[in-house]
Amino acid sequence: MFVRKAHQIKKEKSISELFKIKIGQLEQWLYIRGEDRDKPIILKVHGGPGSARIGFARKSQKELEKHFVIVNWDQRGAGLSYSKKIPSETMTINQIVNDTIEVTNYLRERFQQDKIYLLGHSWGTIIGLLAVQKEPQLFQRYFGVAQYGNYIESEQLSYNFLLEKAKAINNKKAFEKLSNMGLPPWSNLKHDRVHQKYMEVFSGGISRDGKLLKKYVKDIFTSGEYALFDIINLLKGQFFSMKHLQDEMKKINFNHDIQNIEVPIYFCMGRHDLMIHYEPSYEFYKKIEAPEKYWIWFEDSAHSPMIEEKDKFLSLLIEETNKDL
Repeated sequence: MFVRKAHQIKKEKSISELFKIKIGQLEQWLYIRGEDRDKPIILKVHGGPGSARIGFARKSQKELEKHFVIVNWDQRGAGLSYSKKIPSETMTINQIVNDTIEVTNYLRERFQQDKIYLLGHSWGTIIGLLAVQKEPQLFQRYFGVAQYGNYIESEQLSYNFLLEKAKAINNKKAFEKLSNMGLPPWSNLKHDRVHQKYMEVFSGGISRDGKLLKKYVKDIFTSGEYALFDIINLLKGQFFSMKHLQDEMKKINFNHDIQNIEVPIYFCMGRHDLMIHYEPSYEFYKKIEAPEKYWIWFEDSAHSPMIEEKDKFLSLLIEETNKDL
């Protein structure tokens, strides 16, 4: 609880390393795990902004580690990579995209792999897709879990769904609170928290069953990758990241800004996800040009299909990455 540690994997060719390196002139943390260090590399770009994953990723990726080298990275300003000394002017989407490319090149050089796989989740699909667009030659394939299309349109569709749901089931408290907020975008973070609360209440939040968020909290306190001080910094980093990145995130409209991607792309969408409404993402998917593109529904998932339907997700990764062998 008071000392962070990397849990070892008892395999001859395994790797389990938790360490910091300088990325974008700042110290940032990576957690690299896999049963065979020669397997293909998947770099995970976490959500948020600021929702770092090193502190609880290990317990949800054991099967992935049998087939891949999994790299969790706490982005600048998040989790282990948070520091109050980070210049606020460096907290931009463009800088984090450049950080992603720098991490990618570190992994390519260290593991002597020409290309790696990129897996973005939620906010990480903004960073991930922009990185792939900027330097496509570095990436074998891109997997976008809960892929963004148009931020504002997604928020508005989600809000309207919640409002109609609250009215339909006669949840007067929810209807009143949501009505008083008005249509997004909101300038008050309290409104975002109310929106998040009712997405969870109506089974469209972090997970469909509403249990995953509690599991994350438990894992953060029990896994060992975060010491107590790190957990405090995790919370500080979430606030810091949202404060400096949310306004820029609200301007994301890939439907307008991206016409083509030069690597195969996979949009993995939870059928019940209200955090990222599927309609703007599907409009983007229909328009975008790519060597291969796939829209995959996860019928029993909300915002976290890689965990809610982990067997299906693992099968997808294995099947598609095997194309490159």
